[in-house]
Amino acid sequence: MRALSRIEGLRGASRLDLRAETRLLMTVAASVSSLAISEPQALALLLSFSALYAVIEIKPKTLLIAYLFMGVMCAVALFCVWAMGFVFPIMRNSPMSMAISPFLRLGVTMNAILPLALNSRLTDLATALGRLRLPGIVRLPLMVTIRFIPTILNDLVQLREAVGIRFRGRKGFLFWLRRPLTWWRVFFQPLIVRLIRSADELAMAAELKGLEPGTDFGRAPRPFSARDRATMLLAALAVALSGLTQIVVGSAF
Repeated sequence: MRALSRIEGLRGASRLDLRAETRLLMTVAASVSSLAISEPQALALLLSFSALYAVIEIKPKTLLIAYLFMGVMCAVALFCVWAMGFVFPIMRNSPMSMAISPFLRLGVTMNAILPLALNSRLTDLATALGRLRLPGIVRLPLMVTIRFIPTILNDLVQLREAVGIRFRGRKGFLFWLRRPLTWWRVFFQPLIVRLIRSADELAMAAELKGLEPGTDFGRAPRPFSARDRATMLLAALAVALSGLTQIVVGSAF
């Protein structure tokens, strides 16, 4: 399928060569710990650990694209909050931690899920989810959602190249700032159409590969290596240090 073939070109460096189960546990640990931690200092520490993990596992260009995409979303969210402050003045009096913490949580989750989405093959990911005894009606949407991430990155790159070819010599920031409707028409509208089509193709490809809800995952998994154990141990240490920072900072105020 077109969507799955594009994913191959966006795989990360995978320097650690971890099992899909290890990457899945890392994602769960990062998501749960980021929700349990509320102090910006503790979240920033957790973000630094997750960023180190992402830098080791992900190609720099792909990671940069993901951070730029997240930066745009954060900027739009901050603008909406700023605009809502004129209607609800109480939002302007909210502490800065309430505005920063959601974006720090988003960064932690993104750093953890990118290695899982880019470095885990579809069959390995399906096997890992199948061994968790998840029902097929839950497993298949999860696989499609995770594999959807590299498709988004690849579509962004292709559309940027297409826009650059079409408006060659007029790609400056001021050119697009003066033409917001043109930017919407030539970039965001095609992006939405491509993402909807890619989601359908990913679901179809998963079913054609024999990953329908009744799939049997009886194949013996690859044993956990020393790198898997060391990575999980370091992840537990990072969560513990972030939790300790949460307690220390929380007790200081």
